[in-house]
Amino acid sequence: MNLNEINQRISDRTDCFYWQTDRKISAEEAAMIWKDRHLAITNEELLDKINTELKDDKLAYIKPFDENAQTSLGNVNSIRIGILESGKEVIIRCHPKGVKNGYFYVESLASQIALKNGLPAYKTYCIHELESEEDISYQVIEKLNGDTVQFCLKEYPEKEEQLVIEMGKTMANLHKIRVNGFGPFDNEQAKNGTLKGIHKSLKDSINAGLEENLERLVTYNILTKEVADKMKILFDDNDLLNSDMSVLIHNDFADWNLLTDGNTITGIIDWDECVAGNPIQEIACWSTFFDPERIKPFLKGYFSETPVYDNFDEMFQLMRLRYTISKMALRIKRYTYEQTPFLKSMIEKGEKHLEELSEIFKLNENIINKSIKK
Repeated sequence: MNLNEINQRISDRTDCFYWQTDRKISAEEAAMIWKDRHLAITNEELLDKINTELKDDKLAYIKPFDENAQTSLGNVNSIRIGILESGKEVIIRCHPKGVKNGYFYVESLASQIALKNGLPAYKTYCIHELESEEDISYQVIEKLNGDTVQFCLKEYPEKEEQLVIEMGKTMANLHKIRVNGFGPFDNEQAKNGTLKGIHKSLKDSINAGLEENLERLVTYNILTKEVADKMKILFDDNDLLNSDMSVLIHNDFADWNLLTDGNTITGIIDWDECVAGNPIQEIACWSTFFDPERIKPFLKGYFSETPVYDNFDEMFQLMRLRYTISKMALRIKRYTYEQTPFLKSMIEKGEKHLEELSEIFKLNENIINKSIKK
């Protein structure tokens, strides 16, 4: 495996709508890179490396790694909990050994800007960029208070409606932060304190990676070529995508990336998919994670903080289709090397969403094929 060549592809977001879906690596490469990412990095080597970067408040120790902890649920970074000499807890987010991150400065700046605007984000203590194949890309960030909403609702399911309303309010306030450009941010500009999307238009950012996503769904018999072509035209020639409104979007604003004290949202974490975009696209992204009945309390909270957007319903369904295409393309790729019942169920759920959306956009019937047989 040529890591130098892979790192060039993995950190290139120029043709990415959603990075985890569109990063330019094969399913085989993804499996090799992320499957055993936790085991390849020891706490001892992390401690030594990080303490060469931290200045005033060094790491005293790193807690033993717990693969079942709520901080370990993601499928990209390996997460450790460290204790500084001052007694403060910190989060250490590290990429697999030898793999370039290329977005830590964006993540840090996005969180910093959100924090300055009164949102419950974190501050960053240090960022280390990869220097060799034996090195580790990492960032050390503030550990915020609270459990993830996901963990909280397992114990207190009766709090779901209240917390979903709070999620809506929090997202609406995030979307009051205007930015320039569209799509993924330029990591080099973020080093200099500027968040700027790499695309000039919303249409360009939405169409990034679309052709490959559709081809993948056709290849794995999720869509027919006929409907894939119609979907491509739908996004290529749509006046809704002429919007010039660009705001900071977290792009993975879900239960596992939001912290709570049981009543409010106390933290927004994992900004590795953040982009510049239209606010409705993030609402649509959020909706693809959950059952349809969740959207009502979410929108109640969201639009208690901001007026309803023009053309909301039409734009919402268009963006829901784009995110469903993207997430299905990701699930199919992962299923080639991670054939779990959970992933199979998510593919089946995505197929149902595509069937529903095909009716909304008046596409031909019977165009959705069943790829994962029961």
